[in-house]
Parts: sequence; structure tokens; C-alpha cells
Amino acid sequence: MITIVIADDHDLVRESIVSLLKEVPNFKLIGQCSNGRQMISLVSRLRPNVAVVDISMPELNGIDTARQIHKTNPSTRIIALSIFTDEAYIRDMINAGISGYVVKCGAARDLIEAIHKGSRGKIYFSGEIADIADKIQNCKGIRRNVNSSIAERPLTAREREVLQLIGEGSSTVEIAAKLHIGATTVKSHRNNIMDKLNVRDIAGLTRQAIRLKLVHIE
Repeated sequence: MITIVIADDHDLVRESIVSLLKEVPNFKLIGQCSNGRQMISLVSRLRPNVAVVDISMPELNGIDTARQIHKTNPSTRIIALSIFTDEAYIRDMINAGISGYVVKCGAARDLIEAIHKGSRGKIYFSGEIADIADKIQNCKGIRRNVNSSIAERPLTAREREVLQLIGEGSSTVEIAAKLHIGATTVKSHRNNIMDKLNVRDIAGLTRQAIRLKLVHIE
């Protein structure tokens, strides 16, 4: 039995995936949620075989979610699910430790195959991005590639979390509550981010959050 948890902030998409996977023999859905922070908690608590993670999610994006899951629960295989086919997104997710990348507009069998292969320690990419993924994986020194958005981020994991929440419009008090830290600590992180990214106002931070793919404009 392959145990699975799913994170996607679009209810209809998530419900469709749930309905699909419930019909697959040997698949057992044990949890679902709508953002990256909830997903990290689910994985830590339930320790599933596979975590299906959308890239564009509120509070904590799929890239940082995958990175944290891979670090804290390496036995859980991560399948990225996204509308994005850009090389930068694929590279970031590969660097984050995923076992598969499925394009949402693709066939349902892609996700099923990705979960099957991921649970066995293999890698699967949708046909639409297979060539790009192969090129990235075959590129030596991928983690130092100057074109990678990860390489462009001189921020700590916590600073990226704060920057994403700022970009989503959360206030200092709201960020403190979501991250369970003090308002003074949030302000300190914000000042550090401003220094590192060379911006001086919230509008500038929001633009940087978008540039670094922490916040998506749909």
C-alpha cells in the first residue's frame, strides 16, 4: 500500500486529485491540505510514502516546502504538481529533492505513474518537460548554476518564509502569528531581507517575492 498526502490550494483541483487517486488500487490517501506549511506538518505527523505538492501555494510555496520535507523526512518521496513548465521552476524543484514533476494539464496517468515510480525510489517527469529535466540533471554543478533562482537567493529559509508572507500582503503581526515568532523578530528578518536584496520598502519586497517565485500572479 502506497500512502499519499496532497497539498494544493485550489479546492476543485485537490478534490479532483483525491477522487482520482482513491480509485487506484494500492493507493491510500491519508491526508490533504491547502498550503505548504500544513503539508510539512502532515508529512511530519503521518510520514507518508509520497507527498504530492503544488508549486504555487500560499504561506509557503512548493519549492521551499519540498526542500524542508526532503531535509526532515527524506524517506517521503515528493512529486511536484504544477502548471509551470519553465526551466527555472523545474530546476528549483529538482534541486529541492523531488522524485517527479507532473504538469497539471497533462494526463491523469502521469500523476499515477509518478507516484508509483516515486514510491520505488525512481524519477518521473511529464513528457512536456522530460527533455528540460534531462538537460538539467545531466548538467554538472547544477546546484551552482548561475541561472538557478535558488542561486540568486541570498536568503535563509526563514527569510524566504517572511518574504513570501510579505509579498502575500500579511502584516507584521500576522506573520508573527503564522510563524510563531515575535513581531520584533519579524521586523529584524524584514530589515535583513531589505539589506540583502537592496530594497527599501514593502512594494520593493513584494516585487522581489514575485521575482524569486515565492509569490505568483495568476
